[in-house]
Amino acid sequence: MITPPETENFLEETVREHGRISSFLASLGIESAQAKMLLSVMLVVTFFSGTISFLLLPPFDFPQNKIITIKRGASLAEVSVNFSNENLIRSQALFEFCMKVVGGEKPIVAGDYYFKEPIPTCTISRRIAGGVSGIPSIKVTLPEGMSNTEMTVILSKSLEKFEKDVFIEKARSKEGYLFPDTYFFPTGVVAEGVEIIMSENFNKKIEPWKGPIESSGHTLRDIIIMASILEKEATSEEDKKMVAGILWKRIEIKMPLQVDATFMYLLGKKSSDLTQDDLKMNSAYNTYKNRGLPAGPIGNPGIVAIRSAIAPTTSPYLYYLSDNDGVIHYAKTFEEHKANKAKYIK
Repeated sequence: MITPPETENFLEETVREHGRISSFLASLGIESAQAKMLLSVMLVVTFFSGTISFLLLPPFDFPQNKIITIKRGASLAEVSVNFSNENLIRSQALFEFCMKVVGGEKPIVAGDYYFKEPIPTCTISRRIAGGVSGIPSIKVTLPEGMSNTEMTVILSKSLEKFEKDVFIEKARSKEGYLFPDTYFFPTGVVAEGVEIIMSENFNKKIEPWKGPIESSGHTLRDIIIMASILEKEATSEEDKKMVAGILWKRIEIKMPLQVDATFMYLLGKKSSDLTQDDLKMNSAYNTYKNRGLPAGPIGNPGIVAIRSAIAPTTSPYLYYLSDNDGVIHYAKTFEEHKANKAKYIK
């Protein structure tokens, strides 16, 4: 068997250290059995500490520019075996020890980890414990209220391997449930990966609101649909809450919502572009022809809109309109609403 260069160097250094210690004791005139025992202990300590240091170094055949995957739910023992097989570590026992020191009893952070160049075992442990993938990332910001289709425009421009058609198909049932946020996507991420990352982010963001949603008397689906409408109908949180109160009230009294935002989702038309034929079209998203909420979300709402849908503002108003500057004017009766329209819509 050929001895690795690192091992040869270590053994040579140990022999040299033995000589230095012997010379030092001899210079002190110490030649007794006690001195020899002391020398032996010192050599054992030196050898042991040197061995540990050596085993913590990266293996000489450490892979470079390689991505290693840790599967979800993998145990520490499974990870150490995998890392040993991949030549990332010299000692499974020392890797597991380092992991327990830096990570405690926390579960292993699953994911892909990129290793550009050789690094020591304890450095690997710190990265795994902290979930630091090391994979170069691309920053992408997806604003609140965007539909899945609108998101693909930004994603296609930012991510080299993103397939627009695949994403639209994969995320078809996820409209409203892909959380708008600033993401740092791994280089090379594909459509399925983007959908998974955004869905998991939605679940994470919505978790603290499950109790309030249940207390609101509405389902998560209804809250998300309402919140997606609020993103299009109002800008400030104050107005979102006020509009939410009006729209929930309309549903309660069996009055059509009559919101134009759904036609933007269906036809890409603004309120000013809608025709009478548009308002009569047969669609589960036509809130002029049908009562209640539309068939599904018309975009992906953020937390402010979701919060507004959960806890709306109670008011005497039943109507609202947004003027050319985006200012919302409220009315209690249809006559007041018509007066506001004549006054504020030019």
